[in-house]
Amino acid sequence: MSDRRARLHAARLYLVAPRELRAGSLADLIPSLHAAGVDIFQLRDKTASLEELLVVGRACADAARAAGALFVVNDDPNIAVAVGADGVHIGQEDGAISAARALVGPDRLIGRTTRGGAALVAAADEGADYASVGPIWATATHPSRAPVGLGASAAATRQVSLPWFGLGGIDDDRSERLAAVGVRRVAVVRAIVDADDPVAAARRLREGLDGIARVLTIAGSDSSGGAGIQADIKAISAAGAYPTCVVTAITAQNTLGVHGVQATGHAFVRRQFEAIANDIGIDAVKCGMLGDPATVEAVAAALATLDRSAEVPVVVDPVMRAEAGSPLLADGGVEAYRRHLLPHATVITPNLFEAQTLAGARSDDAAELAIRLHASFGCAVIVTGGHGPSGDDVLCDQGTVTRIAGVRLPVAATHGAGCTHSATLATLLGRGHSLLDAATGAKAAATAAVANGLPFGLGAGPVDVFGHTRGTATRLL
Repeated sequence: MSDRRARLHAARLYLVAPRELRAGSLADLIPSLHAAGVDIFQLRDKTASLEELLVVGRACADAARAAGALFVVNDDPNIAVAVGADGVHIGQEDGAISAARALVGPDRLIGRTTRGGAALVAAADEGADYASVGPIWATATHPSRAPVGLGASAAATRQVSLPWFGLGGIDDDRSERLAAVGVRRVAVVRAIVDADDPVAAARRLREGLDGIARVLTIAGSDSSGGAGIQADIKAISAAGAYPTCVVTAITAQNTLGVHGVQATGHAFVRRQFEAIANDIGIDAVKCGMLGDPATVEAVAAALATLDRSAEVPVVVDPVMRAEAGSPLLADGGVEAYRRHLLPHATVITPNLFEAQTLAGARSDDAAELAIRLHASFGCAVIVTGGHGPSGDDVLCDQGTVTRIAGVRLPVAATHGAGCTHSATLATLLGRGHSLLDAATGAKAAATAAVANGLPFGLGAGPVDVFGHTRGTATRLL
């Protein structure tokens, strides 16, 4: 691999800029911007004459070479060669990759604009060295181009090995959101070009790309450690994300049942949510035990404040009673779910009893219940198999029913299985996996946690999502 291509594969942050930024000329700013984390600079200036592009292009190429950065020119392979650039970036309608290659030679880089999907695959097949995918969000740079959405970026992370950069409407917060779904590289324009301090802006964007998914669980605390936020935090961590929590209630609980519940209050629930959202950020949400109608409404109101363009998945596990049978949802809670919370859900994960209650039906047919709930609330539905005649989970989304095979395990340690499933599901969705892949992964995680369950207590023992690592700490001593 050539030095240029090696640096391309290592690149994370790409700046597309005219000759003049708000804070000064591109050529003058290249050294400090590269030190702050910009790896590739593209000169794109539709107002400049050919003579101006040649002069500015040579200055930028020299500055980038001295700094150890890559420099490319927009659209014109001839200018790229003339100024000594490292490559050229061409649009989807700007001719074939082979034609550009004939002009720039085998060693220079060629980038291609795409909207992801088939165009991204085609760019790789045609011999592009890298591509862009976007616009992910609406952008003033290309106002006529409809955004492809975060889903296109998440899909692209598993689509090709070709290096590609997410582009369009990206700022500090959105670079963190993209990092959560596995996007390793981004290209920006205005976030740096229009910044009063472009170096600081570049540094923040680069730091955002090093983040992991941040998954918020909104649930009760289980003093026995088997379910609730304790199970969620373990499952989120095991699935590769950073857990945060909003505690809706504190329970006095063990494997035999719930012996007391102290609600934290809907106002404090909202305050906890705002503290997380305004600082750490949220890439996925799992809702578990909410306890009463006021808390359900408060959570729904909080979820309504999330940026819809960020496509934050919301998993609602409608907890109504504990594993041992104790009620965990006050009167009026079911109707509050239906009216206020479920419209915000991406997917709900009721067991058979909860599905019957939400659907107002006595049917034992999980597929029928899933279809009914999907039609009523518009969200995807997974009726989990832990309490039904089959161990299978039943997924209904966009009118299609899919069974996710399950097994019945001859163990009594099942406390926290539902929490583990829904928290894992939220985490995988927050990391950009498709619903089916996330549902399959959540099923596998919950099944393994039950299989590794711990024989604690006189009732249903706690599941263990970290069962495969048991004894590691002792071995390290």
